[in-house]
Amino acid sequence: MTVGAMRYATLGVSDMDKSLRLFHDVLALRIEKDGAASPALLRAWGLKEGAVARLVELSCKGYPIGRLRLIQFTPAASRFVRLDHGPSSPDSALDVGPKAIDFYVADPIHDTVRDVEKAGYELRSPPVKHQVGDSIQEEVLFSGPDGVPILLMVGIQHPAHSMRLATPDGRASEIATISFIAGDLEASRKFYGDGLGLTPVTDAETPDQYRDLVCDLTGAPRGSRVHFLMYAQSGEPSGKILLVHFFDATGKRLVDRMTPGHLGFSLLSHETKELDQLYEWCRANAVHVVTAPTEINDSGSRYRVMMICGPNEEMFEMIER
Repeated sequence: MTVGAMRYATLGVSDMDKSLRLFHDVLALRIEKDGAASPALLRAWGLKEGAVARLVELSCKGYPIGRLRLIQFTPAASRFVRLDHGPSSPDSALDVGPKAIDFYVADPIHDTVRDVEKAGYELRSPPVKHQVGDSIQEEVLFSGPDGVPILLMVGIQHPAHSMRLATPDGRASEIATISFIAGDLEASRKFYGDGLGLTPVTDAETPDQYRDLVCDLTGAPRGSRVHFLMYAQSGEPSGKILLVHFFDATGKRLVDRMTPGHLGFSLLSHETKELDQLYEWCRANAVHVVTAPTEINDSGSRYRVMMICGPNEEMFEMIER
């Protein structure tokens, strides 16, 4: 079976115009669509009949992979997918579930960081330079709309399978990577490798000399062991999935948080030409299928969708055109 790279990451937002001031005005992503979400799509996502939402799709200069979808519901959503920053936050940075959305930006990273702060967003750490395997990067994490963690990254030394040629092609790239805190690496390897057919491009623990820097970046206590496991579509450097594992320091599971209708990183979408085979694999391997393969007529565009959950509280929309 083969599943493509992540085509869309969907963020539930409480203030669309404010969110666009970050992603469109500051990061210069291009608006591809802006309008009411179709009832057929919302039904496929499990929303109640009569749900109303504005949906905005953004890209980096039309690139088809790693697009961002912002959705604002009326009446407004109230439940958060993740709130793990600040003294009164109910979640830990090490809780299992959806974490951050990552973009490449140009060097020096401080220029973009300055504009993000001017737009009213709070940094969670100063820029951190570190190495995982053969990759060297400088990264900074900040709290985006409704607290969703957004990571900006300069790929100082990144292989071709991780960073698209000429990246960033603009102020910021398409979504290069999305990350999850993983509770079980072996279950993750089975799901992403055996089930989805994605390729592991990084599978390494952070070396001792970078451990505290990575802990500061992720919000983990200093000294915590950190393992990075990254999956990609072969030949596609964007839309990757990064699983971050903290061994014994791993926190609780964010059960039922990642779902359309909640605020924050609520859905990731992939395309496949083998939806029925993927459905049978899920059934045979005790993968939770939220919605079995269903035909959708979305404003004249016909396709099939299946909604499934991954081993780390992920919510997937699998699409067969």
